[in-house]
Amino acid sequence: MTERILFTRSGRDLPRPRPSAENLLRVQRIRWNEDLLVIAAAGEIDLATAGRLEQALRGRLPAATVLDLSEVGFLGVAGLRVIESAAARARTERRTTGVVADARPVLRLLHLFGTETQIPVYRHLDHAILEVSNQ
Repeated sequence: MTERILFTRSGRDLPRPRPSAENLLRVQRIRWNEDLLVIAAAGEIDLATAGRLEQALRGRLPAATVLDLSEVGFLGVAGLRVIESAAARARTERRTTGVVADARPVLRLLHLFGTETQIPVYRHLDHAILEVSNQ
């Protein structure tokens, strides 16, 4: 005869639910001027949150777009694909795009996939705005 072991769970043993995508990533569209849009992201961009970034990059966009990732601590491949897709669309539509990043994990992924050869990457937002709006 097999003896069954019953497990009891206290509040400490229960797994905590993962925070929602809204809590993991904040995305804001800032109309800098008539020809420039800054999309600022803060948090983590991964498979669970990449859709929020993709949504911000949809629709009619001005001549220049700067994606500010300076407040992003993690960038996964899903987020990278969203960025690359938006940049490809911008090239097709003859618009300019730039990315601002200074966190090592974000810069490392951009470098590993060679993204910085297709999209200009800047360390500071003011430099990106100046360069992207003058192209």
